[in-house]
Amino acid sequence: MDRTVFIGILIALQCVAVEALAWPTLGQLSARLPQVAVVGAVLLSSPTEAIIERTNGEWHIPTVLGSGSSQTPVEGKGASQSDVEDADVPGVTDLTCHARLHTDYMGESAPVWGLGNPGFHLDTPAECCQACQAHNAACGKGPESHGVSWWPARPELKCGGAPGCNMWVYCPEEQCFAFDIHVHTFGECWLKHQHADITAPKDPHEGHTRFPEAMRSSPRNVWPWAVDVKIWPGEIPEYVPWISGVLAPAEAVVRSARADDAWRKRWCENHGPTYGGCE
Repeated sequence: MDRTVFIGILIALQCVAVEALAWPTLGQLSARLPQVAVVGAVLLSSPTEAIIERTNGEWHIPTVLGSGSSQTPVEGKGASQSDVEDADVPGVTDLTCHARLHTDYMGESAPVWGLGNPGFHLDTPAECCQACQAHNAACGKGPESHGVSWWPARPELKCGGAPGCNMWVYCPEEQCFAFDIHVHTFGECWLKHQHADITAPKDPHEGHTRFPEAMRSSPRNVWPWAVDVKIWPGEIPEYVPWISGVLAPAEAVVRSARADDAWRKRWCENHGPTYGGCE
């Protein structure tokens, strides 16, 4: 067996072992295995060794040495989430979902909240996109759709007068960070709607997949919004933890647009220079 292939197999198996420790339930572990498989596939397909890292519960492949290509989103001034390939979200094979890692689209409204007990929780981001598709197909058709049950597993969920979903946001981690007063947990699936051009999803991060380093290093009382230590005791994570997507033709080009509340840009203008500047 080729030495590089052998090393790749060993590292991939190590990833599985780490995931098994991190996710105590079989359902959570199985939901993470596709991402581990991607890591293994990259290692096995590369003719050289690869560097991998695990940050905030996510596997990242920053550089494949010798290939000259980056496996992570391109960051920086003017960067757009369109730099991320849809295939970067393991398990989401439907290209009309336009799934993007480390993305938290804001949209304009949220007909279905993922938050709560039971809220709306699903096992995978692929299911979240499917739920958005089902909601879109059943809801927003006028008064005749108000009493329609749109999700077979939860017949009590009715369309009401809400518009059909065309944007979805999913929490793939044990807890997903957000600047609010809620604890966001694994599997939250938020079904959203944007009346404006859906190929320009409103995104407060404007395509960036990381929180600004200046924001992460700032004291808690300077954060864009107060987050109680009982909600999130740690620092702001490096990566935006959420997965987001929009419903659009597979060939559509999706690029993040500025959100109605551009809080990230506003914070960077007001506080960024004090803490090292924003990218």
